[in-house]
Amino acid sequence: MVKQDSSNTPPRWRRIFALGNVVSVGTGIVVFLVVLRLWPTTAGAIAAAVLAGIVAAALWLVFERVAGLRPTTSLLDVPHLGTIPATPRLPVPALMAPTSPAAGEYLRTANRLVAATQGRVVLVSGLHPGDGATTVALNLATAATRAGRKVLLVDGDHTTSRLSRFGSTGVSPGLSELASGDVELVDAARLWHIDDENRFPFIPAGASNGTIPDAAAVDRIVGPLTEFADLILIDTAAGDVDISNVGPVADGAVLVVPQRARPDAIATAAERTTSVGAPPVGFVVNEAAHAGSSPHQHPILRSLKRAAITALLVLVAYGLFNLAQIAGLWASVERQPFDIAAAQEVLQLPNQPIEDPLIDEQSRVAVTAVPSSEENLRSFLIVGSDESGALADVIIMALLPDDGEPVMISLPRDLYLPNRCTQTYTKINAALNGCGEEVTGPELLALTVTDFTGITVDNMALFTFEGFEAIIDAVGGIEICVDYPVRDWRAELSLPAGCTQATGAQALSWVRSRHTQELVSGSWRVMPNVSDLTRNERQQEVVIEMLSKLNDFESLADLTATVRSLTNAFSLDEELGITDAIRLAWDLRGIMPASVATIDIPVEDRRTDDGAAVLIPTVPFNELLVEHFPEEVPVDPN
Repeated sequence: MVKQDSSNTPPRWRRIFALGNVVSVGTGIVVFLVVLRLWPTTAGAIAAAVLAGIVAAALWLVFERVAGLRPTTSLLDVPHLGTIPATPRLPVPALMAPTSPAAGEYLRTANRLVAATQGRVVLVSGLHPGDGATTVALNLATAATRAGRKVLLVDGDHTTSRLSRFGSTGVSPGLSELASGDVELVDAARLWHIDDENRFPFIPAGASNGTIPDAAAVDRIVGPLTEFADLILIDTAAGDVDISNVGPVADGAVLVVPQRARPDAIATAAERTTSVGAPPVGFVVNEAAHAGSSPHQHPILRSLKRAAITALLVLVAYGLFNLAQIAGLWASVERQPFDIAAAQEVLQLPNQPIEDPLIDEQSRVAVTAVPSSEENLRSFLIVGSDESGALADVIIMALLPDDGEPVMISLPRDLYLPNRCTQTYTKINAALNGCGEEVTGPELLALTVTDFTGITVDNMALFTFEGFEAIIDAVGGIEICVDYPVRDWRAELSLPAGCTQATGAQALSWVRSRHTQELVSGSWRVMPNVSDLTRNERQQEVVIEMLSKLNDFESLADLTATVRSLTNAFSLDEELGITDAIRLAWDLRGIMPASVATIDIPVEDRRTDDGAAVLIPTVPFNELLVEHFPEEVPVDPN
């Protein structure tokens, strides 16, 4: 006994990469690229994919007509034994309606088969499963028996044993048990009664249990029977099932084929039976069988499937190509060491509060918040530094809840807070200097923000002035609206009245300006209520609009181009992986500036002994936070 295998499987890649498939899909890809270039949006990509699928399907249909399906009679050089009419309500006309035209055609086919073959053992096989080989074998055996011939019918298809189940005569014992010597021929063979006068023996497939009899065993069973039978028909499996166990026993094969078939399908089937020692001796056309590699599908239906598959493939390929580029660009982004837990261990707060002449008891409470629960809150720190990279000029904390609208907090650069490194009070922007080689600037700044807000910083992005300009330019600029022309020579600011689609350089000047002037009635004056805190409001507005535009991409290619332009504009903490970035982008999708809440930090202006202007918080941060995230703000244990 031998295991079933697919050693004779026709190479699938030859069918996949057939000329018609290659040309049609290739043309579809070209159409996709051309349309996408003319309409470079997400809607354009979908429309281009649909059009590519339609073009590919239409070309494939042309190839099928010109170089695909052909009349079967023109593809085989062996005798045409007969054409069996489709009789869906009468599958075995030779048995059920012996006087019908279909039964008559089977009888003529059986006679031609006997006349065309010199031997007595013939395989019956189709091009594909469903071509009707089993039905033809049963009808031929019945018709030949009615004509007075001695016929033996054998079920050699162990994959389905469909013939063995016909008439409820059972699958076992059969060929498998005969080959193993478990039973005798008299026990395995059945006599199928056609009518009162005619009958023929039948050997079922047997219970193979995943194995089939080998060629020597089949020859040992069938060989002696040729002395008693005029014709032995062996029904075999079609497609890629191994038939090498029955091929050497046969003198030839009858191919059951549809009216129109592919040349490669005919050649594959003929090569399959020839390779096992049973070359085709004739063919029977079955009008009920459908052409093609999917025998039960109409060419139009298969072309529609090809259109859908082509459209899906080009869209997936387009997406994967862009995602691969984004992943490569992501890997090239500069990274900053960022281990907050380790930094906290290195720089622990002293047991006693840090003393400073500017900090009274009320201020001491305000500068250190009670830790929040943070269970449903994700925090992201956005930091803009000066050209030296040693001082933070822009510090914005974004809070992203699992359920709810985001909140933006701009921390003034002159905020006067405890510094874990120096164990003194310093401006918050000085924390970007870091603490020697033990703690980096981003880590110390994140610790300082965490101590003040009570919220652990999860991730951060750091950019310079040049990087800030690049980011604004990459998103197409942002809109800045003023009532009068404004200027600030220190920040190199100059904007006309009305709304301006500001460039990166103009947006940077706007958020850095601390002495903004406006031209009113021909005279320049200081803009009312402008202070260092005005910078914070502008920073929040600019960052919110920038984030909203980062989610406004017309296509995946547009996103890829934007990511490429931003790659060198900022650095990220090394803890932020690409999956975290995707989640962050998803959380910020469709963000509208009006939906983002902001928190203003109440402060007092004071000066240190050396005359430096600083800002002292007057309200604990958790009291500011409770309005937006009441469930995250704990009760002060004191």
